[in-house]
Amino acid sequence: MFDIIHRETSKPDLYIYFYQNTERLLENIKKRGRKYEQEIPAEYLEKINKGYLDYIKTQTDLNVLVIDVSNLDFVKKQEDYVFLLDKINHKINPFSETNPK
Repeated sequence: MFDIIHRETSKPDLYIYFYQNTERLLENIKKRGRKYEQEIPAEYLEKINKGYLDYIKTQTDLNVLVIDVSNLDFVKKQEDYVFLLDKINHKINPFSETNPK
């Protein structure tokens, strides 16, 4: 069933992966305060991050943008949000007026 759906489903023009380092992930987990998340080991998060990045590297036929958001706060800081939008726009339209060579 997966193979049929995978083959028949149109793919997005761009995949975006917002990467966060393990330290920042643990900070966010602590900040959220969800009891069931508090005991997630750092090693597990590192393994997940590595798995995603390794998978992305194998997808040579996909248009992928990886953005490290470890030091960004695009919810509270307008300039970080604009930075992300600019990165995405540049990936989609590398030669547009707002994105000179």
